[in-house]
Amino acid sequence: MSLSNVFKLSAVILLINGTMSLFATDMFLGMAGFEMTPDMHTFGEFVGVTFLALGVITWKTNDLAGEKLASFGRVYALVQMMWVAIIGYHVATGVAEGATAIGNLATCAILAVLFFVTSRK
Repeated sequence: MSLSNVFKLSAVILLINGTMSLFATDMFLGMAGFEMTPDMHTFGEFVGVTFLALGVITWKTNDLAGEKLASFGRVYALVQMMWVAIIGYHVATGVAEGATAIGNLATCAILAVLFFVTSRK
């Protein structure tokens, strides 16, 4: 898999998560074990828009980065590891659980490895 394809894969996952968080907020966050309150619903929608924005930026990174794509790949590997760390911490402490948390933990770990490996070629 090429680094360009890893960026596209990451973008698609961000866009899916963003769409789910924005339009199916209660289900998406509820699957992670969060108690849904009006404040949590509002925050979930904000997170959804943020993920959608990141998805668009990630999709366009191939065009925007040009010759520096490998450098961006290493940065994205670090970002994915940051998500692994915080999601892993929340799962380990019991704050987050279920399909949303575990699925995103696994996905971020895989993407971190893919970004790291493909940016070193």
